[in-house]
Amino acid sequence: MKQILFTMFFLATALISAQNGTINGKITDAEEGNSPLLFAKVTIKETGTKVITDANGTFKFENINEGAYTLICSFTGYETKEIKVEVNSKTPNNITLALGASGLSLDDLAMVYASSEQKDNTIKNN
Repeated sequence: MKQILFTMFFLATALISAQNGTINGKITDAEEGNSPLLFAKVTIKETGTKVITDANGTFKFENINEGAYTLICSFTGYETKEIKVEVNSKTPNNITLALGASGLSLDDLAMVYASSEQKDNTIKNN
């Protein structure tokens, strides 16, 4: 019985001492007066964890182990940005990042038309 109590106490102490932090942020449109970007993708490069911004352009990562991370922020038609963050359990990170337009225009795109016509390859016997 003492061993079970000791083991439970040891596990509870280990769980309590686990150091996890939070990353909060907002992604905005640099071109449109810092209006929020809805559905922008934010990825923690080192873990591959991804979230999508909400209607206010905000995102949140919870229970992140302490350490240095790189956030990758992207949105279709906008430049992708990377930012370094340091996560600790004492202070949540509050990040605001403005994305600018990528500068890609329709003139830069090459449109390729593939013909759907196929010639009839038949052998005729005379």
